[in-house]
Amino acid sequence: MNLQKTIMSLLFFIITSSAVFAQKDIDSQINDLIKEDNIMLTETDKSLKLSEEQEVKIKEIYRALIVFKNETSKSKKKKGVYKKALTSKLMETMQEKKDLFTPKQLAAYDAYDAK
Repeated sequence: MNLQKTIMSLLFFIITSSAVFAQKDIDSQINDLIKEDNIMLTETDKSLKLSEEQEVKIKEIYRALIVFKNETSKSKKKKGVYKKALTSKLMETMQEKKDLFTPKQLAAYDAYDAK
């Protein structure tokens, strides 16, 4: 009986640890994407940095994208289905993000993107 409890405790620890590490990885990816956005926006004008409110909303947009990527089964990734779905999700993500920009931020973002 003790062996069974020990095994169950170990499994619980492994599963919990994996979830925590996965969350940290997602948060790290999101923070990297936010940094890239701020670099693009502030290249010519430092005042165009994302506001705290914008960052919070964009983090949620990016989180949905990363979860989508991670939850898509490998079998779909091998087929063209994944590529079409990912392209659609990326376009949706870009539009949602741009909808949060001020007109000056949008102009700066588009100018950087045009390079």
